Amino acid sequence: MPAEHNATATEAQVAQLEKRATSAEKQLQALKMRLEGGAGAAAGNADLEARLRELLQLLYEDREECETIRAQRDELKEENARLRAQVAKGEYRIKHLLRTIDEIEKGAPQ
Repeated sequence: MPAEHNATATEAQVAQLEKRATSAEKQLQALKMRLEGGAGAAAGNADLEARLRELLQLLYEDREECETIRAQRDELKEENARLRAQVAKGEYRIKHLLRTIDEIEKGAPQ
């Protein structure tokens, strides 16, 4: 159950990061359009370039974080599958041990 909760939280984090990346890409596109349109003087372009670089850096950081979260999510999915297999094996063994105990008890003189 906790692994499922972690996977849900991880998926929410990935979705949030993707939303932020999309927003940053839209801002970059808008700034690029302003720059291409000759929107201002050299000082304005310098500010615009600084903002573009800042957004680009944030975009790279978000992508790295997103990849890290995806890797963690994939590891958790694999661990969850392994644990489910272990639980299934344990349940199988318990079932057969209980059946054997019942057979022994029924066969024993009372």
